Amino acid sequence: MFDNNKLRAVGYTRVSTKEQAVDGYSLNAQREKIKQYCEMQNLELVNVYTDEGISGKDLDGRDGIQDLMNDAKENHFDVVIIWKLSCISRRLIDTLSIIEDLNKLNISLQSISEKLDLSTSTGTFMIQLMASINELERNTTRENVVLGHKAKANDGEWNGGKVIGYDNVKGKNGKSRLVINEKEAAVIRYIYETYLNGHGYRYIANSLNHAGHKTKRGNTFSTIAVKDILLNPLYKGEIRYGKKATSIRHLKESPVVTKGIHEPIIDPKIWDKVHERWAMRSKQPSHNRLGSNVLTGLIKCKDCGGHMVVSNSYYRLKDGTRVKKSYYVCGAFKNNGSVACKANGIEVSKAEEKIANRFEELIDSDKLLEHLVSQMQSRTVEDKAQLEDHKKFLTDKIVKCDDRIHDYKEKINEEPSLADVWELAIARLETEKEDYTSDLLITQSRIKTESSSIDTELVSKLINRLIKKMRSTQTNRELKELYLAFIQEIKMDKDKMALDIQLLFNETNISEYLIDRPDPDNSLGLPLLENKDATSKNLPNGRFFLRHPIVMWV
Repeated sequence: MFDNNKLRAVGYTRVSTKEQAVDGYSLNAQREKIKQYCEMQNLELVNVYTDEGISGKDLDGRDGIQDLMNDAKENHFDVVIIWKLSCISRRLIDTLSIIEDLNKLNISLQSISEKLDLSTSTGTFMIQLMASINELERNTTRENVVLGHKAKANDGEWNGGKVIGYDNVKGKNGKSRLVINEKEAAVIRYIYETYLNGHGYRYIANSLNHAGHKTKRGNTFSTIAVKDILLNPLYKGEIRYGKKATSIRHLKESPVVTKGIHEPIIDPKIWDKVHERWAMRSKQPSHNRLGSNVLTGLIKCKDCGGHMVVSNSYYRLKDGTRVKKSYYVCGAFKNNGSVACKANGIEVSKAEEKIANRFEELIDSDKLLEHLVSQMQSRTVEDKAQLEDHKKFLTDKIVKCDDRIHDYKEKINEEPSLADVWELAIARLETEKEDYTSDLLITQSRIKTESSSIDTELVSKLINRLIKKMRSTQTNRELKELYLAFIQEIKMDKDKMALDIQLLFNETNISEYLIDRPDPDNSLGLPLLENKDATSKNLPNGRFFLRHPIVMWV
């Protein structure tokens, strides 16, 4: 039972993660101080509201302070006791707002450490003064943190947290530095290589997700995640700080970019090529690959190399009938006139008929089969050599891990007092060794796969399916989708009515258009991967066909 002759008091305690470590400022310490204060002041302590591990920079997400204010409106208490003014908020405007709201409800706010009482004019003034000082302290702390991070970035050190491709490892000096995680680095290299081979964010994200890969935080890959990886200079050995500092305008507009002390995963020249391609694609008009016209986005101007777009012209017959005629014309000419380029117009119906006949002729010829098999054999030789190099690299790493583990075990015998340190180092090395061993087994399996000869019959089956797919298209939209999947570019000379077609074969168009899924009986006889995670280049159904895209002019 509460004493009706005493004022009803409640306590409010808050501590952030960093403040928790400060002696005398823990939640339990604050509660004890509040309890003792109430006994000394003859107050009846009826409740204590708490926000644990939450910053005082704002009021959002602080259930404790919200519950306190709601109960204040219900007249559940007369006095609020806090250990320190900064417990309420480190923002002056929030502190004064709470003080004003409590004052309207005739509830006093008392701070133990600052010995402040809102019921007096002096206390009110001191609270405003202390709140101002707290806000100044918060702003100064933020500025100091920013300066520290900028200095760290200028020294080439990483300021962020987890990032895919690297592990954040503490050195002997206690400082963390980025060390390449080879398993994740393979994913990063795949993303860059695949993007340079002409694929977009969605394809890359889908292929990684189908292969079972995850981000550093265990999530599936999104198009945004892929784009961030492609545009992050960290992977070419640079440190960028301030790009996402939304609250620090000058940093967001001019982030710090400097050479990092970490080892790059991507060659700077490759990174620059990716960035150039991104910049070029971001400027391309969206209509290039939209619309119902079959060849938009594919056919190029023979003079300037730009995309051809559809232009309509109208005329009347002798009987007065209005007729529309459509042409593929140079996009630069259509937009900027003859100063930019010539029209090079080709009648839409004639161009589409010519391409359709030529495309079917190409895919139905023995020449295409010979080209594909030849290129696959050439790539297989290159891949096997790279895999053998990677196998040697992994074997060397495993041997080095064993040597270091042996050395550390001897250290334990020499310095028993430091056994905990050496055992921790051994555990880390054993984990590294397990990762290298797992990667080695996968690499050996891939070498075995690469050693097998190209199955010409399998390639022939896939081409036959492409022919069947071509002949079964019912609408322009279906035909355009097929063209966009297998044709990289078309060059056409309207005067000679001659054309060149650049065909593209990769895992995406093969799996999407030429393999019926599900295929439980494996009717095509595709080699199955023993381990779905064995390569970041699995087909969506877990089968492996082309390790690299094949592009050819025919």
